[in-house]
Amino acid sequence: MESLPTILTPTPIRDAEFYFNKGESYYNLGEYQRAIEAYGESIRRDPQDANAYHNRGHSYDNLGNTAQAERDYAKAKELGHIE
Repeated sequence: MESLPTILTPTPIRDAEFYFNKGESYYNLGEYQRAIEAYGESIRRDPQDANAYHNRGHSYDNLGNTAQAERDYAKAKELGHIE
């Protein structure tokens, strides 16, 4: 069993998951701009997370920014996201 300090030690992946989940929450509340910001921070911390790009693309789509949405969808597909 890990000691408590080890479990609570921040890592880029844990931080990325935190921001990804925050993005999900904002998205579900219809706060798409805030979701974009949270997904962006998740991507900054884990640039290989295809789901973060994909979900940020949905947020951009909901704001009518189809060009940016398409870029995010393409990046998600490049990283292995399957629709």
